[in-house]
Amino acid sequence: MKTKTFTYIFAIISILEIIAGTIGFREGVFFTKPLIMLSIILFYYLKAQKPLEKQDVLMLMAFTFSWLGDVFLMFSGETFFMLGLGSFLMTHLFYIYVFSRTKKDANISARIFIPILSISLFALIYPHVNKELLIPVLVYMLAICVMAICASERKTTTESFRFVFVGAMLFVLSDSFLAIEKFAYKIPASTFLVMGTYVMAQYFIAIGFLKQSLKA
Repeated sequence: MKTKTFTYIFAIISILEIIAGTIGFREGVFFTKPLIMLSIILFYYLKAQKPLEKQDVLMLMAFTFSWLGDVFLMFSGETFFMLGLGSFLMTHLFYIYVFSRTKKDANISARIFIPILSISLFALIYPHVNKELLIPVLVYMLAICVMAICASERKTTTESFRFVFVGAMLFVLSDSFLAIEKFAYKIPASTFLVMGTYVMAQYFIAIGFLKQSLKA
């Protein structure tokens, strides 16, 4: 499958999901949301070199846990939220491991800015988070913070670096919108903001890492 073809398909799926979520068409969300990561998994598998390298298997595992997270978060309730949080935590742990395999010198700017952003977000939502969720949320925020820093320190091609780093920061932004919406304040057009940044994050990470993988 050509990247251009996948981009069109992925954009259509994503737009339909965002529209369904915005207008409250639950059946539409249940149909389209699982397709977001399934399409990335299929595309990545088809494009990656065969036999699959270890890094590609790990990326597919990360995408699979993201798919699970998407599915769990379609349902309401604390149990499904925790399952979704745990799934995305696994996604970030896989990303951290894979990104750190090509680590270059420390990115001091990222190591300062990203934690400041995370601490500011935690300070904003802290008064509104249930005590039972406090530690899981804190652990998750730490993981995504480390993931973004690792993305900023990859030693790879310029194009691959830019794609993955932009994707990582969009992931941070998406989860920030989600955390504020869930725990603190209602955000206008929250579905558009959360899912719009999320789908772009996963797209940029997948495309960016393929640009590294296919040059290996």
